[in-house]
Amino acid sequence: MALNCLPKASSSYTERNGVFLAEQFESLQSHLDTMMPAAKKPFLQQFYSQTVSTASELRKPIYWIVAAKAIDYEQMLLLMAGVKWDIKEIMSQHNIYVDVLLKEFEQFNKRLSDVSRHVRIPLPVSNVLWEHCIRLANRTLVEGYANVKKCSNEGRALMQLDFQQFLMKLEKLTDLRPIPDKEFVETYIKAYYLTENDMEQFIKNHREYSMKQLANLVNVCLGSHINKRARQKLLAAIDDIDRPKR
Repeated sequence: MALNCLPKASSSYTERNGVFLAEQFESLQSHLDTMMPAAKKPFLQQFYSQTVSTASELRKPIYWIVAAKAIDYEQMLLLMAGVKWDIKEIMSQHNIYVDVLLKEFEQFNKRLSDVSRHVRIPLPVSNVLWEHCIRLANRTLVEGYANVKKCSNEGRALMQLDFQQFLMKLEKLTDLRPIPDKEFVETYIKAYYLTENDMEQFIKNHREYSMKQLANLVNVCLGSHINKRARQKLLAAIDDIDRPKR
């Protein structure tokens, strides 16, 4: 999970060289434009709009693998699986998995600082790494909540407490704003309070969640409040949305 591989990776060099060349072309654009014959200018404009302007986008896929290994997301899922969510009292203390996750981000931040002492990490690269790590963490949180078999309203409140604690401490570690996929987690937690009719609309409107995550909302949230026929109707609606992907 160490980030010391970052400056050594050939893909990283490819990205940096590509972005560097794009920056040089940007600085030459006005000069090239004056030299280019009028008939050829559309080709120059196409080159800048389709090639030069998109060079920086290389960072996202290249650094995704670094972010995937920088945080122990599997450990977080295991810790979340051990939490009791069908509690009967409102809790004032967040769960330990939040502290473990924040510790991972603190170590990630330190590793970035250590690497930057030897190889300068441009701010756009640092921001991409932070964005990827936070997105993966937030999506892992939702997956962890979707693994819950039993949950009370008090347990749902505990999820909100946990996530707010995570956000509060995370915002002290990074200047990245807004926090990526914050709404992805908050919307999922709040969905557990929906009624049967609202849930049907939620399923239609929120295709960003997996079939499993949506099914968990139906089975755990509404499972004890609706009859078997209504539950099957909602699960069928989820299946209809998922079917075209197969």
